[in-house]
Amino acid sequence: SHRSVATCNSCHTPANFVGKYATKASNGFWHSFFFTTGGYEDNIQIKPHSREITEQACRNCHQEIVDAVEATHPASGGGQLACLRCHDTVGHLQ
Repeated sequence: SHRSVATCNSCHTPANFVGKYATKASNGFWHSFFFTTGGYEDNIQIKPHSREITEQACRNCHQEIVDAVEATHPASGGGQLACLRCHDTVGHLQ
């Protein structure tokens, strides 16, 4: 788990000031809304925008590793490999 070196915000909010607090406001609103209304699904799924933020956070801390992996395992279509494809539970393990 990443708990010893990172907080929730390290992975789930952008590094820049405005992006961080805009994301915190949006996520806080929706968390409160669904908590109050009981509208959470049993298995919460990451939204596409949140996935982009988390993928970028992986790269911010681990770019050298990502570069080495992408050099030997290029993504199909010339895009980037998705860290969360294999590491979707990082930070959430007990």
